[in-house]
Amino acid sequence: MFGYEKLKMEWFLEGANAKIKLNWFLYEVAMEYYAHIMRCKALGRYRKQNSEEEIAQYCAYYAKRMKKSVLDRLAGMTDATEIDEEYISDYYPKNSAKQNGLLLETACAAWDSLLSVCETCPTRCLSEKDRICELFDLYED
Repeated sequence: MFGYEKLKMEWFLEGANAKIKLNWFLYEVAMEYYAHIMRCKALGRYRKQNSEEEIAQYCAYYAKRMKKSVLDRLAGMTDATEIDEEYISDYYPKNSAKQNGLLLETACAAWDSLLSVCETCPTRCLSEKDRICELFDLYED
């Protein structure tokens, strides 16, 4: 496996009703992004500069930053979910533009990959975003 255990579910348990499907979806965004980063040959240097734990923390941060974009799209405020380079450059202000560009490309690929699975997933994290998600309890240690 790609070290998914580095991504902690509890990092996504935020808000009054923490175990909602939207938070599970953001956890899945982080896991998918992490997997793509770990597979991307062009990000070899990035992986050498950052531990698996550091990469996991970054992916969690990134996924949580995506929350506003996801909610804006669901509310019809935007035509598409925005994947903003600013999310990356805010976290890694000292990275080169090239490295942040690679992280952005990887984020877009991870997003597309995840959404292709969401189409057939019975959990319906986005259409039922405020409902309780049993998966948090199912996968709890």
